[in-house]
Amino acid sequence: MKHWIAVISRAHARLAAEFGFLQVCHGKAGPLRKTSKGDEAFIYCPRSKIGTGQVLQTIEFQCIFKDDHIYQVEQAPDFIPFRKDVIFNKQAQSVILKEIQDLDFLTNSHWGMLARRGFFEITAYDAARIREAMGIHDG
Repeated sequence: MKHWIAVISRAHARLAAEFGFLQVCHGKAGPLRKTSKGDEAFIYCPRSKIGTGQVLQTIEFQCIFKDDHIYQVEQAPDFIPFRKDVIFNKQAQSVILKEIQDLDFLTNSHWGMLARRGFFEITAYDAARIREAMGIHDG
């Protein structure tokens, strides 16, 4: 199993959670192709709305990839993004990212560049720390 961070506005993340899908990097397929059934993703919301809105810097959701199927949905006449179905953990509590102690990826002084990619892999250690902070208990 791999662990991922998806960078998405809270407004878009809430829609994804409501309908059970993950769409990243403005609908690109490439990042989703790196994922497999059972992989875990955490949704990091830098802001409440895309490009604007209140600064949040929170991990809002945790989800698991349901299968390996990537599909497209027409959101607008000229926008047909790629998505994958996921199962959102409805019990997870949002947490301010910087309040989670000892995350490996935050020790990288250039972690902001990772966030700008919109989707990046994290270590199992970091995933465990985030789950703990969100009140998600294994087993």
